[in-house]
Amino acid sequence: MKPMAVLTGDLIDSRSMHDTAAFIAHLKALLGELGIRYGAQVETFRGDGFQLVMPHAQDAFDCAVAIRAGLIAASPSGERWDARIALGLGHSAAADQPYGEAFVLSGKGLDGMKKETFCVFSNEASLLRCIELPTAFLAALIDRWTPVEAQTYFLHLTERRDQQAIAEQLGKSRVTVTKALQRADARLVDRYLATMRTWIEELQDD
Repeated sequence: MKPMAVLTGDLIDSRSMHDTAAFIAHLKALLGELGIRYGAQVETFRGDGFQLVMPHAQDAFDCAVAIRAGLIAASPSGERWDARIALGLGHSAAADQPYGEAFVLSGKGLDGMKKETFCVFSNEASLLRCIELPTAFLAALIDRWTPVEAQTYFLHLTERRDQQAIAEQLGKSRVTVTKALQRADARLVDRYLATMRTWIEELQDD
């Protein structure tokens, strides 16, 4: 199987925020940045909806975490900016099919999500058995992140800098950065992302 990954999402409670336009503007700026970083095809729709087609399926999990971290990090005082994201994993689309399995899985998956904030959808039952539970734990971790923890992990994930470099960028002490990453359970999130990347790469080799 040569997997294809599509991320489909929308903002959580965007219309109840004090400045919905700022929320959506930040989403678009963030998606533009991550689209360049991961080489993704980005589309926004319905005001607060979005979709990313990933050229490398193994990057999809990193990108999903980065989207949520980047939104939470920018939350104004008294509000929480976040998104629901459905990751569809399927076979690559045929040349004569503009939309493949991953598009359908991601779109329908998001429509079926209720209180969940991050889910993975695939027709590969064995893959889902491995991914569903750790992904639920990951989503629960991110649900608890504060803006400071999200900002720190976002830089840790996207910039790949050490803690001293992150501290200098944020104008904080290294101890403060270390504690923020510890509270964010950064090591567990890193392990999750590394494991997902390995599994997707193994699928490509099959």
